[in-house]
Amino acid sequence: MNRAAFAAALLLSPLCCSAAQITLTPENYRAMALRNNSSLRQARLEADAAGQAAKAAFTNYFPKLSAGGMAANTNILPGSALSMAMLPAAADAENTMSQAYVMAQLPLFAGGRVVNGNRLARAGRDAAREQLRLKEQETLREAEKKYRALLVIEAKKKTLAAYAAMLDALSAQVEQAYAGGLVTRTDLLRVNLKKAEVAVNRETLERTGALAERDLRIFGGIPDAEVISLPEDSAPVAEPGVKREELAAALAQRPEYRLLETGARAARLRTAMKRGEYLPSVAAGAALFRMDYYRGGDQRYQNSAAFGVVSVPLDLWGGAHAVKEQRLIETAAEERLKESGQYLLLDLESRLKDYDAAWRTVKLRQLAVEEASANSSEKKDGFDNGTEKLSDLLEALALEQQSRDALAEARAGYFDARAGLRLAMGLKDADGYGDGPDD
Repeated sequence: MNRAAFAAALLLSPLCCSAAQITLTPENYRAMALRNNSSLRQARLEADAAGQAAKAAFTNYFPKLSAGGMAANTNILPGSALSMAMLPAAADAENTMSQAYVMAQLPLFAGGRVVNGNRLARAGRDAAREQLRLKEQETLREAEKKYRALLVIEAKKKTLAAYAAMLDALSAQVEQAYAGGLVTRTDLLRVNLKKAEVAVNRETLERTGALAERDLRIFGGIPDAEVISLPEDSAPVAEPGVKREELAAALAQRPEYRLLETGARAARLRTAMKRGEYLPSVAAGAALFRMDYYRGGDQRYQNSAAFGVVSVPLDLWGGAHAVKEQRLIETAAEERLKESGQYLLLDLESRLKDYDAAWRTVKLRQLAVEEASANSSEKKDGFDNGTEKLSDLLEALALEQQSRDALAEARAGYFDARAGLRLAMGLKDADGYGDGPDD
């Protein structure tokens, strides 16, 4: 290998061996969570299983096929054979017999149980789909929370790093002033104490950030080998555009409400099926059978038959009470739908209130940051000019750091409240929330 090739190999080897890096945004992290979250995959499997159950229920419209066979050796106890109408007596020798049949039976009327059973299976499928929608909404909101939590920690790290740098510069300045007899030893110790507090806070924040990142990786299915990079939190914060009058129309789109509707529908179908258990049932069928009988010679008998079956239940005591029991359960499900619908609407109003309050909190925190930044700047100038005390400057710097942390937390709360309302209303926007029309 020549020198140029060897040098190129040395330069490229770190790139080949370095871990993959991913720039994580709220949009692509939500997409990862929808694709990789284990609980959501389980909900999809359950929805698929309910779909298969609905397809299986549809096969009850088809004829039921059955087949069977039998082989026997008679006269195993001496003197036990008696004459029969179909088979001759065999008192002196053993007889061997085999039988086989194929039968098909089609229900013509079963008290509505086949029809309502199919409807009930479809209701179960619809319920599983709404459960899946609800799980998807929960996954999207939880992904938003976990992403914003890590983003807040990263913002606090940057704020704390800037605060530590200012303290380092201030410490050097105070040490010079102390050497010149301009400040007391208490002032020097006060700055060193603040530096120690910041060091402890940075270490605690690093551990908290590591746990938050691990949680985010598990929830979104991100491999440990990939290095996560978060962009600056520059998403705009806008005033809520949803009006209270729009909430009632969104109620019917909530998966929680649709689940309640499906539950009430399933209760009505169960009542109908229970009533059908006490109605006559009618079925028709056909059978082909063959019998081989061996006694000295070879005798065969083969035939086919068509038949009809009418079954009339005679449970005159428990049937009426069983139907009334199911009817009461149906009434309870309808009452639950009515009451829970009102609470779900109230929940939407509460989410809208939280959304509006979160937006106002962000605006307030932004003003607080502006005021704290201006105050610390003024205190710094005053301290440099000898008109402000060191304790006032330290307090102003700490207040600025706290106000910036509070702004980061307020922004996270705003986006969480925004996601909670829009997901519950089924609204769709540029961030990919919901599955309904844009507002």
